Amino acid sequence: MATIQHLREEHDQLARIVGRLAECVDRPAPPPSAELFALRRELNATLIGHLKSEDWTLYPELLASSDPATVTIARQFIAEMGGLAAVFLDYADAWSAGAIEADWRGYCRATKAIIEALTERMIRENEELYPLAEQAKKAA
Repeated sequence: MATIQHLREEHDQLARIVGRLAECVDRPAPPPSAELFALRRELNATLIGHLKSEDWTLYPELLASSDPATVTIARQFIAEMGGLAAVFLDYADAWSAGAIEADWRGYCRATKAIIEALTERMIRENEELYPLAEQAKKAA
């Protein structure tokens, strides 16, 4: 399993990337497309890798716990946030370079919504899910 510390470090990395993206969408006009593309590529790769780590290692371990409360909380997180990867990929696909240039304000609104969803997920995982996983690991 990916260690909780490693997952937290990935959250820190994602927060830095999201912060840079937030700065970009606060601009009145789009940054150079190469700059934005590189930032979007970095976010995409980091986020998808992180979600896969959680989906393939963290959640299965929590769902296999002998503690019914742990299993219930893990299922709640999956139900509430399991679709975030699909939402993010839809967002990324919808906003090509041409679409961003044609509707910078729309892209900024959509990006701020994604940033809010990602930030909320990371906060909840850091405060609720990861401590639960650490407790489950100690109990095992």
